[in-house]
Amino acid sequence: MLKIFLKDRLMLILIYIVNLASILLFFYLSVPADTEFFYPLSIGLFFLVIYLLIDWVKFYPANRSAAKQLSNQDVELEAYTGEQKVFKRLLAKTVSENSQKFNDLKEQNKERIYFLSHWMHHLKTPVSVIELIINKEEKTEALDKIQQENKRLHYSIEQGLTMIRMDSFENDFELKSVDLLSTLRKLINARKREWIYQSIYPSIEFEEEQARIITDPKWNEILIDQIISNAIKYSGKKEGKQKLVFQIERIAEHISLAIVDQGVGIPDYDLERVFQPFFTGENGRKYPNSSGIGLYLSKKIADKLGAGIEIQSTSGKGTTVQIKWLAGKSE
Repeated sequence: MLKIFLKDRLMLILIYIVNLASILLFFYLSVPADTEFFYPLSIGLFFLVIYLLIDWVKFYPANRSAAKQLSNQDVELEAYTGEQKVFKRLLAKTVSENSQKFNDLKEQNKERIYFLSHWMHHLKTPVSVIELIINKEEKTEALDKIQQENKRLHYSIEQGLTMIRMDSFENDFELKSVDLLSTLRKLINARKREWIYQSIYPSIEFEEEQARIITDPKWNEILIDQIISNAIKYSGKKEGKQKLVFQIERIAEHISLAIVDQGVGIPDYDLERVFQPFFTGENGRKYPNSSGIGLYLSKKIADKLGAGIEIQSTSGKGTTVQIKWLAGKSE
C-alpha cells in the first residue's frame, strides 16, 4: 500500500524537489559567496516529509478498508478527504441502485419459476390420467408404446421440476447415512416394465450386505435415477439383450458405484462436454430423443451432495458412470 501511495504522489514529490532546487540555485547565483545548501535543503525536505505523513494518515485507513472489502470482509468504508467522501457517496448510490435492480430481477425470476412450477405440476395430471386409462384397458402393442411415451413425458416433467428445485437445494437438503444397496433395489424395481420392454437385465455386484454412504436420500435417488435413465435410453438403441451392471466397491473411506451399460457409447470428442446443459453431441443428431439434461443435472446434484462423478465411454461399446460418496457407518 505504501508503494501505491508514493507512486500516486511521485509527480508532486518531483515537482517539490525541482522547485526547492530552483530556489537554492537562484540564491546561489544571486549571492555567490553564500555556499550554505544543507540547512535550507534539510528544512525543505523536512516539510515535505511532514506533508507526506499527514497525507498518509488520511490515505491509509480509507484504502485499507477498501482492500478489506475487495477481499469480501464486512467493513465500513472510511473517508477523510473531500475526494474520498465524494467517492463514498457515489459508491453508496451505485450499490443502492444495483441492489434495487437485483431485487426486482430476483422477484421477476421468482414469479416466473412459481408459474412454471405450477404449470408443470398441472401437466402431471393428464399424464397420470393417461396411465390409469392404459392400465384399465386390455394390453396391446399400441398401448404399450403409448405407455412408454407417456412415461417419457412424465420423466421429462420431473426433470423440469428437478431443475426448478435446484434453486432451493439448501432448503431441502439433509445428510444421512443411507444404504446404497437399498436405494439401487428401489430404483431398479420401479423400472420393471422398462427393463422388460427394452430387453435390459440389471444386476448388482457387491459382496457385503450393506453399502452405507453419507448423502441426502431423496436427491441421491434423483442423481442415480438420471444415470439409469440415460443408460436405459441408449442401451435400448442396440439390438439384442443388454446388461446394465451396478458395481459397488469400497475404497478406503469412500464407496464407489460404477453404472456400466452396453449401449451405443459416447464419442471421445464429446466426452469433455457431456456435463454441459443441453449438450447432446453426436448421439443427439442420431437419436432425436436426447435432451442433454440428464447428465447436466447429475453433475449439479453430485457437486451439491459432495459426491464425485466421472464418465468413461467407448463409442459403440458402452458407457461407465462412476459416482463416489463418503462411506457411512454400518448398522
